[in-house]
Amino acid sequence: MTTSYTNARDVLPPDLLAEVQKHCTGLVWIPSPKTFLRERRQLILTLRGEGVPTKEIARLAGITTRRVNQILAEGPR
Repeated sequence: MTTSYTNARDVLPPDLLAEVQKHCTGLVWIPSPKTFLRERRQLILTLRGEGVPTKEIARLAGITTRRVNQILAEGPR
């Protein structure tokens, strides 16, 4: 599975980008509705591989640190 990154300025209308920026700046993960859990697992594994702390991974993924640790213990599928 490859991860692709897209600049929000390239894909969002200016008014929507401005609204998103009111709530968040930086990395924003937008999961696909059909592959949500698989993509979230991959996000967690990728972030850990980049050295991101468990607490920050949990915050970014919207889950508890306990769940992050469970996913990390399971490893890739």
